[in-house]
Amino acid sequence: MKRFFLLLFLTAVLIPVAAPRALAQEPQEPNLDEIINGQIENLTRIFKLDEVQVFFVDSILQNNYKGLQEEVNLTRKSGASNTETYQIISDKWMNRTDEALEKIFTKEQWGHYLKSSYGKEKKKRDKRIADRGGFQPSL
Repeated sequence: MKRFFLLLFLTAVLIPVAAPRALAQEPQEPNLDEIINGQIENLTRIFKLDEVQVFFVDSILQNNYKGLQEEVNLTRKSGASNTETYQIISDKWMNRTDEALEKIFTKEQWGHYLKSSYGKEKKKRDKRIADRGGFQPSL
C-alpha cells in the first residue's frame, strides 16, 4: 500500500525531476527536500516566476508536502489500506497547493498552468473531488 501511494504521488510530481537521476544510480526513496527543490525549479523554469513568487512557492510546497507526508504516515500507522483513502489525502493537499499557487501567479501564469500537465492533473483531481460530492473528509 505504501508503495502504491508513493508511486501514484511520484508519477504526478517526480518524473521530470527523478528520471535523469534514476538512470545514473540505483533506485531509492526520494528525499522530500529534493522533491520540493525539483518542483520549485520546474515551476520557476516553466512559468518564469520572479524571486518573490519563488519564495512563496517554496513556502507553499514546504508546508503542503510535509503536511501530505505527515497525514499519509498517520493514516498508514492507523492501518488504513484502502487506496481511495490515500487518494483523498493526496487530492486534499494538492488542491490546497493549487489554490495557493493561483493566488501568487499572475493571470497569464495561471492560464499557462491550467494548460500544462499540472493543469491536467488539477482537472482530474477536481473531477474526483466532484465525484465524491465535493466532500473531502478529514482523515
